[in-house]
Amino acid sequence: MVTDAGGVSSVERAMHLLEALCEGPLGATELAHQLGTSKATAFRLARTLQSSGYVVQLEDTRYRLGPRCLMLAAWAFGDIDLRRELRWAEEELHERTGETAMLSVLAGRDAVCIDSIPSKQSVVSVASVGEIWPAHAASAGLAFLADDDGLLERYLEEPLSRHANGTITDPAALRAALDEGRRLGYVVNTSYFRDDVCAVGSVVHDATGRAVAALSVMMPQFRLEETGVETLGALVRDVAGRASQRLGWRARSSRAG
Repeated sequence: MVTDAGGVSSVERAMHLLEALCEGPLGATELAHQLGTSKATAFRLARTLQSSGYVVQLEDTRYRLGPRCLMLAAWAFGDIDLRRELRWAEEELHERTGETAMLSVLAGRDAVCIDSIPSKQSVVSVASVGEIWPAHAASAGLAFLADDDGLLERYLEEPLSRHANGTITDPAALRAALDEGRRLGYVVNTSYFRDDVCAVGSVVHDATGRAVAALSVMMPQFRLEETGVETLGALVRDVAGRASQRLGWRARSSRAG
């Protein structure tokens, strides 16, 4: 480890800490081992990065990459341009439903909101730009997992964390839900991350067929029941399909309706 004067070593340690967290959540002791520092130093670095949003601390005290770090990753790979390319799709979903419309990308094991148009309703479900959700607990993340079997298998190598009463934590149950989502062309989050908050999402493909983003509509559970899952799902699937076509994707076969 370089120990130049003037704080360079601290910057390098911070970068190494972020790189270590790319492999998944780690505790202070594990971070200290990977950084070659004391536990106290690793703890101070993690807390400093946490205060800036680059690291977040889980309930079990381990640390993971935070929303600002994931947003930087989105910028680095050019995904943030999708905000301009797909804004029309968000606006259409927002106008036709009156609900919160979101555009998200996948970063590691998380879905990251890169754009959002808030609901017009008096009772709203809010999604902030930069907000992150575990893929299995969010409609955007579920849409990515349903679209890529290899991604799903890698994701299931780690336990499924619980975030609300409705969170799916059983791998078999998640597979079944994703199989259904794959058949329908959209996935449904029924209070998986927050109680009584639901969302419907579908991926957007680029010209190569790669899922590059997910469009979602989020609302309180009682309004999803009023609207109807099939009605909302068909709308999100249709808009996401047209968004894919505008990016150059030509599906080999249509999904079931």
